[in-house]
Amino acid sequence: METRLISPQKTSQTSRLKSRLTIGYTYYNDTEQLEHLLEVWKDWPSLVDIFLVDDGSQIFPAQEILHNWNKPDYGPSFQLWRVPRDIGFNSHGCRNLIAKYAITDTIAFLDIDMEVSTETVGRLMTKVYHPRSFYQHDCWIKNKQTLMPYPGHMNSFIVNKELFWEAGGYDESFTGHHWGDREFIERVKELPGVASRHSGNVICLNRIGRHGVVDRDIERTTYVDDDRFYVPLPEDEVRKLKGTVERRLNFPFIKLL
Repeated sequence: METRLISPQKTSQTSRLKSRLTIGYTYYNDTEQLEHLLEVWKDWPSLVDIFLVDDGSQIFPAQEILHNWNKPDYGPSFQLWRVPRDIGFNSHGCRNLIAKYAITDTIAFLDIDMEVSTETVGRLMTKVYHPRSFYQHDCWIKNKQTLMPYPGHMNSFIVNKELFWEAGGYDESFTGHHWGDREFIERVKELPGVASRHSGNVICLNRIGRHGVVDRDIERTTYVDDDRFYVPLPEDEVRKLKGTVERRLNFPFIKLL
């Protein structure tokens, strides 16, 4: 099945001078993690653009949490986008949105429960990235006090946005299910001339991570707490969804900030 590719938003010379690295996050009703990151982001250097997408939060929208954020005049620039409807787990589509509208050529993707120190952001920002390399990191798991060595956490990586779209972006056939990251990364690494590289840095995972349990009685992925979530289909059935949706950005979205 042919995938309709999306051309990346062109990076203007003005934007290129203002920012060197986009750091993209997706958010869903996770107030504790976002409030923590707001304090972390205050100390980040300039020439970084934070791109936050609220994936349809109906209980704790990100915009309400950001309302009282006293962002310093110096430091990173910031964008907030929102998916107005809760269409189920849509991190894959939100990452496509980030890759479409990022104002830099290089994008670092992180989950909302991942933290990067100011010093590490400085190194990431000044590093020269090869456009046909896929970068991953070591990952420090805070609650376990242990290191997950390179390639670290699957959801944390750095990629050139043209390479992102050459691979076809995330397959939104997996909307509502936790599988798209694995499938996307495999496609990127299979492209001609693509090298997998260690960024030389460590990111911090602030919680152990949730584990999915199959529940045939639910219609969409449902989050219970920081440890568990329920999914409607087992992994072997989710894999079969690949390519059933050709479009990318197959959902409504708006820019708020």
